[in-house]
Amino acid sequence: MQSLRAADPRRIGPYDVTDRLGAGGMGEVYLARSRTGLRLAVKVVRVEHAEDRTFRARFRHEVQAAQTVGGAGTYTARVVDADTEAERPWMATEFVPGPNLRDAVLDHGALPGPAVRVLAAALGEALGAIHGKGLVHRDLKPSNILLGPDGPRVIDFGIVRALEATALTRTGAVVGSVGYVSPEQIRNGGQVGPPSDVFSLGAVLAYAAAGREPFGEGQDSVILLRILTRDFDLSGVPEDIRPLVTSCLREDPLKRPAPADVVARAGFTPRSLRHGTRPGWYGPAASATTTPDPHPSGVEYFSTPGSAPDPTPGSSPDSGPGSTPGSTLDFSPDSAPGSGPGSAPGSTLDFSPDSAPGSGPGSAPGSALDSAPGSTSDSSPGSAPGSTSGSAPGSVSASDPAPGSASDSAPDPAPLAPESGPRITSAPPKAPVASSSAVPTAVTPLSRSFGAVAPGRRRLLRLIAGGAVAAAGVGVAGWLSKRGTGTHSGGGAARTPDAGASGATATLRWQYDFGGIGGLDGPCCALSPDGSVVYVGTSDGSLHAISRDGSRRWKVRLGDGVGSPVATRHGVYCVVDFRTGNLRRLTAVSPSGSPLWTRTLGDRAYAVPVLLGDDVLVSIGGTDAGGLRRYGADGSTRWTVTTPAGPTGTPVVTADAVYTGSYGDALLALDARDGSQKWKVPAGTDVTALALVGSTLFTDAAALRQGFRITDGRRLWRSEAYTDGALTGAGRSLAVGTEPGTVYAVRAADGSKAWDHPIEGEADEPRAVVAGGTVYARFSDRVRALDLNGRTRWTADLGHSSGDDQHTPLIRGRRLYIPSGTGIAAVDVPA
Repeated sequence: MQSLRAADPRRIGPYDVTDRLGAGGMGEVYLARSRTGLRLAVKVVRVEHAEDRTFRARFRHEVQAAQTVGGAGTYTARVVDADTEAERPWMATEFVPGPNLRDAVLDHGALPGPAVRVLAAALGEALGAIHGKGLVHRDLKPSNILLGPDGPRVIDFGIVRALEATALTRTGAVVGSVGYVSPEQIRNGGQVGPPSDVFSLGAVLAYAAAGREPFGEGQDSVILLRILTRDFDLSGVPEDIRPLVTSCLREDPLKRPAPADVVARAGFTPRSLRHGTRPGWYGPAASATTTPDPHPSGVEYFSTPGSAPDPTPGSSPDSGPGSTPGSTLDFSPDSAPGSGPGSAPGSTLDFSPDSAPGSGPGSAPGSALDSAPGSTSDSSPGSAPGSTSGSAPGSVSASDPAPGSASDSAPDPAPLAPESGPRITSAPPKAPVASSSAVPTAVTPLSRSFGAVAPGRRRLLRLIAGGAVAAAGVGVAGWLSKRGTGTHSGGGAARTPDAGASGATATLRWQYDFGGIGGLDGPCCALSPDGSVVYVGTSDGSLHAISRDGSRRWKVRLGDGVGSPVATRHGVYCVVDFRTGNLRRLTAVSPSGSPLWTRTLGDRAYAVPVLLGDDVLVSIGGTDAGGLRRYGADGSTRWTVTTPAGPTGTPVVTADAVYTGSYGDALLALDARDGSQKWKVPAGTDVTALALVGSTLFTDAAALRQGFRITDGRRLWRSEAYTDGALTGAGRSLAVGTEPGTVYAVRAADGSKAWDHPIEGEADEPRAVVAGGTVYARFSDRVRALDLNGRTRWTADLGHSSGDDQHTPLIRGRRLYIPSGTGIAAVDVPA
């Protein structure tokens, strides 16, 4: 990592550039940070390539394909964003904290034998995922393999194909890294298939095991000749791994092992491999990596208007035995609530990654999947060991007051510094704001504060959740790949409505800042059943509770990131990410902020929970194997269902049914009561359930949008996806979607566009929610209300610009909550 040079950019797309990582034949690579604090490696294409039209076309295609690769168990670095149309095109991948294989070997020598086997299996899994999407890496080499604490990551897959179109290669040069190209890559001018990557894998393993280049060093022409004549040196490769390396280096591509065979011959299965990739897995080089800091945690209470009188020193209305002012309870993987001084023996709740409280009858026994594929597991709803109905000794609260009560807040002795808590601006009712044209009339703005927001709209993983959000909708979500632009088919032509507006008004009530909403997508917040408390997960791993008037109630630190929560009368449920162990867990928190129980869900992924009555439904496992699980309020498992290869994103739910797509290319309908299968139909590559409109379920699969009848799974229509945005139900006949600079509606009857509503001067993608016959679209620092014919009702300048944040607004009655700056804002809208 290097300091930025004078000529280096300070900002690429929506990301702030912090360091220079290096440069290569494609371009420069920078370390950048999103406004949520997510670190990304951003590769910017060289000027000479950017000016080549053929290169641009191939780069665009390869980036789109690469965005479909990734996820838990693939051992590839996800492509999370890209702009292939920029003056200098760029792509952003997840940043992997660790050295590349080449640097690790140069600094510390050959990897230990067990680490080489782990490396072989993980690279086999990575190539299997890449080849499964129709890609060939073409440039697998030590510097394109990053050694992360949770396993290796392959980068730059498929992108080298764009270089094959440049003027340099039209003269006959070989694209790829000399010493790691296959014989057919030399002979055929780059026309290769998946076996070519396996040859490169063999050379990489030889380098990792022996600590030197298998085809030696010297002039490029000499090394290429050695490859063609099979003049390689494996004398330094341990005997137990040498047969695998030799088989990968066979001259005949058809005689080389498949990636899955490499995994097996390395002595692993996909499941056992996950246990082999623990921090420190690659030997001495791993000792130089930085270990994560312990997770500071604890519940902080804040005063609210009309709260109870100040408690006596040393106590608070919510203090349990052993609580002291200013003390914190650590719910991080390294500690357990109730285990500190003053807590009662035996009252420990274990929040470590290796232990799930309550494991036993009625709960998950620590693994992500408890039943065989296709099976359904029922469990009694009895309380699981470790779950809490009230509060245990040493916990935060001796009792859980009803949401919204004044007694669950202790005085705030002093204003919080920005780094120690949220910043809030309570705004008195402003002059109503309305617009009679497409140009908004500005209100007095709040002071601007720019911080963390989610990554760009072109990410592979994008979710939108409704459920308890909009009065007219049900829970919806989807894992969306960046799709190519297409044209829709079906009856009815789309129209562009007038941008007229009524004299309606909207009023900003308050703005609450906390440094960035957690997760990638989903609702920006959740509400208690009576609407008196707002719950928000943050990018720093905290869960905040805010009163309806905008005053602070409490916050609790739960991990490294807290996604969009859901809430019932029993508590608040959220998916918590942990960088250590690369896992996610479902955590239940009482209305007063006391963590109740936690359950391990599996590999780290981006999904939000969905409510089924007072229960909560979550995805478990990963992309290669997973399913859905329904938990009771006490943490007991109601049922578990496996899906083909794992579920895609967050399911669509109704009172009696659950609809989910899968990475096994099947769409499923389940009975919400017991998880039994109602129907299952093939629906395309990585099909995702998007929205339910009447009796039509909208889905997306590899740039193909389809409608299915929910009673029997019959496909009603199909059309080419004309956008990569999300959808939400709008009554019984329309679905409302968004794309950059536009809100639009789609007919449920045939999938055709009903109308487009362009937003002038807006390049980013708005986010929308529908309720009471009105579409509320959030973009920049404005909110626009549309009727279901796409006509403007009003436009208002409200809150702070949320940049490229992808979280959806939430509405309850006349109160609309929207992403705003690095937090949320509350807006009262007209009836």
